[in-house]
Amino acid sequence: MIRSYDWSATSLGTPDQWPQTLRTALGLVLSSRFPMFIWWGPEMIQFYNDAYRPSLGFSGKHPTAVGQRGEECWPEIWPVIKPIIDEVWAGNSNWSEDQLIPIYRNNMLEDVYWTFSYSPLKEDDGTVSGILVICQETTEKVKAKLQLEEADKKFRHIIRQAPAGIAVLKGADHIVETVNDKYIRLLCTTEEALVNQPLFDALPAMRETVEPLLTSVLKTGNPCYGPEFETPDGIFNFFYQPLLDADDRIEGVIVVSNDLTTEVKARRELRYTEALRNANHNLQRSNTELEQFAFVASHDMQEPLRKIRMFTAMLEKSLGEISEPSHKYLDKIGNAAGRMRKLIDDMLYYSRLTRPETTFRKVDLNELVSQVVNDFELLIQEKNAVIRCDTLPSIDANPLQISQLFSNLLSNSLKFNDGARPEIRIKATPVDAVQIPRLEGLHQQLSYYQLEFSDNGIGFDQQYAEQIFNIFQRLHSRQEYSGTGIGLALCKKIALHHQGNIFAHATEGQGATFHVYLPVRQPSLH
Repeated sequence: MIRSYDWSATSLGTPDQWPQTLRTALGLVLSSRFPMFIWWGPEMIQFYNDAYRPSLGFSGKHPTAVGQRGEECWPEIWPVIKPIIDEVWAGNSNWSEDQLIPIYRNNMLEDVYWTFSYSPLKEDDGTVSGILVICQETTEKVKAKLQLEEADKKFRHIIRQAPAGIAVLKGADHIVETVNDKYIRLLCTTEEALVNQPLFDALPAMRETVEPLLTSVLKTGNPCYGPEFETPDGIFNFFYQPLLDADDRIEGVIVVSNDLTTEVKARRELRYTEALRNANHNLQRSNTELEQFAFVASHDMQEPLRKIRMFTAMLEKSLGEISEPSHKYLDKIGNAAGRMRKLIDDMLYYSRLTRPETTFRKVDLNELVSQVVNDFELLIQEKNAVIRCDTLPSIDANPLQISQLFSNLLSNSLKFNDGARPEIRIKATPVDAVQIPRLEGLHQQLSYYQLEFSDNGIGFDQQYAEQIFNIFQRLHSRQEYSGTGIGLALCKKIALHHQGNIFAHATEGQGATFHVYLPVRQPSLH
């Protein structure tokens, strides 16, 4: 395009009249795969290479920008870049990173971020005859960083609003990175005394009993409970969970308070009685399940952050050669996304599964299924899977728990399918009133829908149809299929919590169907 352009109509004249400095600089620019352009002469006549072409958008400046005067081409940003240009004409170089410079492209004015350097092109006598601009558009990187910062802000807000006391400790010195008011109140201290400080500098009295627990979690990765203690708010202990970075290395400890007030008071009141033994058993079982739930890294909540990490990697690949600071920022985005994924998993599991109350409302199941399918978008594409979903009803339900149930069932169908084209079918049918008495756990006074999740995966022997809903029961080794043995047990718990139930039918090698029975209305709402 540059070769065929009519340069005789410009102040530069034909190429055979161009100075050697321009010829040399232009040869460098056109052969480079890094985005570059040149402003030459007092009128700042423009040249640019193929690598810079995409930054001009699909319509607007290209190809008019070739041979055009700089001020005519960039009227929307000229007040911003003119002072930089004047500095370069004076013989000085200029460099900026992730600078917001909106430009007109794609038929609109877009916010565009750039990392660029402006350098003078000098003749042998030192006279500045032109300006060489080497630049890289960093819009997607900056947007990803801003989105991550916003997500981090929201996550910290979630921690602050959580009903349990929560703290995040980093490193061997147990620096308090994040803490909420409930944790501060339980330890009778202040935020200023804790945040960004070693925990035991602020609370030396805890060192003897707590430091060995934290050290053990950091060394072994095994979660544990701390001793009970009593405050004006009740009786508590703390659960210590390893905090993993994006590479699954232990980088700290998540601390979550566990309210034992009811259980401990019952234990004290019913000592030496059968009721006391039952209370102790229930307390032990409750604590064990809480520990197991908190220890398991959830595969159901991590898909949105997996997308951030994957798209960050795709962004880095698409940018090609970028500066070291840009590499650093992309690495930080990936690492922070991995850390946030782990934190969100642990906190959401704790807050959703241990709180005693459940909020039911009218829920459109079509919206929940759509959200879950969208969360698994990348895995669905990777496995070339097909999801077919009939129109589903609206029912009284807890949307977070039903979303968790759908997510676990969809995850299982995708995971336990080695075929070239997995197919998953979701449909709903009203349950005939005469069927309800024959179905375990259903109430005759309620109307139900049966939701069916069917797949063409590996299936299983029907003799294990009840066993698979027991917590930590697995039909396959972790080497064959990843997982924790908790997903279907959680589905069972959610269905029962909704006055419903779940059953499975399968044939080995021919797929499986999960039947979820949920009432149309919850008695508590009517």
